[in-house]
Amino acid sequence: MLLEEQLKIENQNLKDMLAEQRRKDKASFAMHLAMVKMKIEQPKKSHKVTVSLKSGGSYTYSYADLADVDKAIMKAIEKTAVDGKPLLTYRFEIDNGAEGVSAETVIIDAATGYEERTNRVWFKNVNVGKAQDSASLISYAKRYSLSAAFGIASEDDDDAQAQIRNQEQTIDKAGIEIIVNEYLKDKTDKSKKWIKGKHDKATAEYIMQLIGKYKLDQHLENNKNKQIEKRKEKHEKQISKKSRKVAAKSEDEIIKDIVDKPKADPFENEKNDSQVTAGQQDLFNSVLGE
Repeated sequence: MLLEEQLKIENQNLKDMLAEQRRKDKASFAMHLAMVKMKIEQPKKSHKVTVSLKSGGSYTYSYADLADVDKAIMKAIEKTAVDGKPLLTYRFEIDNGAEGVSAETVIIDAATGYEERTNRVWFKNVNVGKAQDSASLISYAKRYSLSAAFGIASEDDDDAQAQIRNQEQTIDKAGIEIIVNEYLKDKTDKSKKWIKGKHDKATAEYIMQLIGKYKLDQHLENNKNKQIEKRKEKHEKQISKKSRKVAAKSEDEIIKDIVDKPKADPFENEKNDSQVTAGQQDLFNSVLGE
């Protein structure tokens, strides 16, 4: 039984250790992904395609092809490399089935090997058997998946509201918070280098906002702790005064006080210096036997 219990404990310790390592790897991955994404420059939509509708008519839209998207991401990975080593890399998993094509982007943390997968996208292949058309569909699926993984808008958005939003400068707040927290709590070289690097106005303002909030929270927490310590010290002094008592003297100390410090005569003030009479003296002598 002892051996069985020991094995259970060791097994649980191993599970806990692996879980903690995975948590650290996931945090590292999140920070690296955020750093890369914030260095990506949106690729130009230099390609155009016209789509014919079955109901008649057509529409044209612009897009950045797979090579443009890949180039934008690789530039960001190069910019964020540490000592020439990339933070991230990625690969595709493609399934070219009988009815359609599916693609999935697997992003890998180059430092730890930790990886995460995007949601698999699937497109119906209406030109099964035509190699060129199938290859184009695979390329489209890759571009769609890769763009989603790294937050790239590779195609025009016809939604008027989306166009308005795209005109505004947007930032990855979650990613910035991860890096700033890493910088404030652990002071890692990577986060420090990123914080002190060049940023657009919106990103820089959000960084300062987070750091300012952290410093304010720290200041308030320090003041709170000081007040608690003062109250605690005051309370302890009050208790000390109430509980302080005069220690009882030992028997030897009492005897010493009697010998060294005799009590004052209570009749000291009532004494006089009158002479003893002859009769009184005779009485004393009689009592004392003299």
